[in-house]
Amino acid sequence: MFRPTLALGLLIVTGCFPGEIRDRHASVVEDYLMTPFVEPDQPYLDPARALGPPDGRTVALGRGAYVILRFFRQIRDGPGPDLRIYEVGEDGAEAFVAVSTDGDEYVELTNRARGASTALDLAETGLDGIRFVRIRGADDAGDEPGFDLDAAEALH
Repeated sequence: MFRPTLALGLLIVTGCFPGEIRDRHASVVEDYLMTPFVEPDQPYLDPARALGPPDGRTVALGRGAYVILRFFRQIRDGPGPDLRIYEVGEDGAEAFVAVSTDGDEYVELTNRARGASTALDLAETGLDGIRFVRIRGADDAGDEPGFDLDAAEALH
């Protein structure tokens, strides 16, 4: 579990969102590896910015950096897309997306997240449902290096 230490104490990265928002959007940061070559005091390195609905506040995921998000409820594989990833910026950055039922074993989707929003279908994974999503930067494009993750949303 991600537990960054601050000068004033322990920061626990969780989100409490009411009803529908809590059920549809990522609620907890399970793990995070920041972009290695960026000063750690940059606001876009706070992984909690990826929690809840899209709000324009992002976490930058440069090449190799990742965040693992957990949902309160299972995202089921239904007809059509099951998961949407939101990104801010028009810099062409991309991210790899992997999903898991238990947070230990991940299946990477063939389509990368790119553009303002990417809809993904769990059917290709062979999983009936998931609770964890790992988003990993594929490049260092943009001023805030890499994929500027805003939110992850369950569509079913």
